[in-house]
Amino acid sequence: MTTLTPASIPESDCGNVRLQRLILRLVAIVSLVVVPAILLPRIAAEKLLWLMGFGQQPVTALLLYMMAGGSCVFLGQAVLLWVMSGDVARYQPLVRVVAWIYLACGPLFLWIDSQAGLPTWWVAMDSLGCLTTGLALVWACRSNKP
Repeated sequence: MTTLTPASIPESDCGNVRLQRLILRLVAIVSLVVVPAILLPRIAAEKLLWLMGFGQQPVTALLLYMMAGGSCVFLGQAVLLWVMSGDVARYQPLVRVVAWIYLACGPLFLWIDSQAGLPTWWVAMDSLGCLTTGLALVWACRSNKP
């Protein structure tokens, strides 16, 4: 029985592998900020609402579900980014897709956060963080060949 594995792209065709690895790992580490929202969603929701200047709001079952569930997905993404960073050449097609997704999500988060009435600092952090990550990864993935 043979095992199918993704074909590695030669490292020379992958752009700046070290920079890609660094960016992916940095995003994965920063993403660990969601762990409290998974383990203690009520406390995390109350603290986040206070931090964002919304004061004391009702913490509903739906809010807790969305906070904990969304954070689980975010943590899963962090694990995938860390795994991809371990062999950037092997996962190069996925790294490039991730780069373009982050790039596309920058303006999308700007629109979503603005529509939701979130604080300016949150809108900037969310949209510019995605946009910057996407730009950095796209730039790091460019080929070294002339």
